Amino acid sequence: MNGAQALVEMLKAYQVELVFGVPGDTSLPLYEALHNAAPAIRHVLARDERSATFMADAYARLAHKPGICECPSGAGPLYSVPGIAEANASSIPVILITSDIPLAGEGKQTITELDCQKLFDSITKWSSVLKSVVKVPEVVRRAFRIATTGRPGAIHLAFPKEVMTGELADGGGDLYAEPECAIYPAYRTRGARGELEKTVDYLIGAERPIIIAGGGANHSQAGNAIVDLAEWLSIPVVTTISGQGLLADDHPLALGVIGDNGFHPHAHRAVEEGDVLLYVGCKMGSVSTIHWTMPSRKPERKIIQIDLNPEMLGNNFQNTLSVAGDARLIMEDLSVLIRGKTPRRTASDRIRKLNEERSGFWEAAESEFVSGKTPLKPQRIIAALNKRMPSVSVVIADAGTPTPYTTRYLKLRGNGSRFLIPRAYGGLGYAIPAVVGAHFARPDARLIGLFGDGSLGMSAGELETLVRLNIPAVLIHFNNSMFGWIKCLQKLHSGEKYLSVDFTPGRPALVAKGFGMEALEIRTTAELEAGLDVAFAQNGPIFLDVVSETEVDQLPPVYTWHRAAEKLGKNRKS
Repeated sequence: MNGAQALVEMLKAYQVELVFGVPGDTSLPLYEALHNAAPAIRHVLARDERSATFMADAYARLAHKPGICECPSGAGPLYSVPGIAEANASSIPVILITSDIPLAGEGKQTITELDCQKLFDSITKWSSVLKSVVKVPEVVRRAFRIATTGRPGAIHLAFPKEVMTGELADGGGDLYAEPECAIYPAYRTRGARGELEKTVDYLIGAERPIIIAGGGANHSQAGNAIVDLAEWLSIPVVTTISGQGLLADDHPLALGVIGDNGFHPHAHRAVEEGDVLLYVGCKMGSVSTIHWTMPSRKPERKIIQIDLNPEMLGNNFQNTLSVAGDARLIMEDLSVLIRGKTPRRTASDRIRKLNEERSGFWEAAESEFVSGKTPLKPQRIIAALNKRMPSVSVVIADAGTPTPYTTRYLKLRGNGSRFLIPRAYGGLGYAIPAVVGAHFARPDARLIGLFGDGSLGMSAGELETLVRLNIPAVLIHFNNSMFGWIKCLQKLHSGEKYLSVDFTPGRPALVAKGFGMEALEIRTTAELEAGLDVAFAQNGPIFLDVVSETEVDQLPPVYTWHRAAEKLGKNRKS
């Protein structure tokens, strides 16, 4: 058994069913081993390495298993950097396998020679170059263990040619897995009993408690536990962008999204008025806290933070109490302790008032949901989408134009529905390849991909992948012929000195059709409604090219942008 075969056997031992990747000269032994291992492991061909890493990222987020991707030497690792960095910073276990040049060629200017370990050191939990074939089982086990334990993250393993083709002397007797690390989070940790008891006392004694749930709560699958505790004490719940989907959006305790991007005003109000704030799996970073201005500093306010990573506890605010451990286990334990100390509470006047504000918000937005203006308003597009989404949906958005409108207006119905978006680095080109990974992780869910034309330009090649795999996804392209996010910033902060943000609209639907995908050009509300009806009746991929209003024409719901616009208006008047 050679090293490539041993690697594949180890992947099988960890119940890996999919490997996303792109072939190359140095990966021939790996591909031969994968070919011989079919159908136990399926290789999913991407059109570039960045896309393969995005596919693995989305798969891992939804399957709660490590996402595996691979690429050849040289340009392959370089193109893989954006997706691996995003996964690692977002606490997603993705393992990248790079097949490399021979060890004998190191330092000799061998074509595609690259110090991959140094390249990935700063953007992974662990990067390693195997130097001996006998290390394959041990290193693969370590990779899965590091990727899935503690704060999950990305791993890089480089396999030089000698390791891929070298023979294991013992015939592979060391090829076993640690089954606990085939899923994540592995080896979940409970919170300390004393800290849990103090948390319970703070929550029971609070007059205006609020739960703020972040992406870590989604990774931990803590949604049911959060709902259970919130309902027992009648505590409203808000989420960060990455925490969306933990509660059904129509739940009476679900107030919506907080932070800078796509915020709900009533959610902000609940946080600012809260006397005990319970942060669950939330890093309390710049977006969710509007650059650390929300909540405001009040000596009497109690801040409790639950996080798997002790390094994040008290990192950005002075916590009253920090609880290290797995979000789901801690919330489950809190529910048990609370039931022993206080009876179930009914909805308070505060909850009713907040729900009245929430209802008022949606009523005020209704006029834009039915607007017939062209170009079509992004919120009009999201509202039409909401009417058609089935109860089990996975919505994937790129950074840029779709983000603030999706986070503010999208309505998920629970039942395991999720919203995915790359929030660590905000790189464009995520949504289309991520739909591929999502399909394999959640074949039960209806897939919707939302992206702007800047993103499309970076990942259009994966339209062919969706056609080749016949993935039933609704792709909605917000076509405003510009890098709208940046152009809006140039309007607000650069005196409308626009530079290198506009491009020709083209006919993207024809590109999709060229790959064999059904595609529709949508310019009016009537075409939007009819097009979405057609799209949701499809069993294959469909591309809707929707000409949409730009961020320059109407300011999106971004909190700091509205404050900047108000300041700009006052300065002009003065």
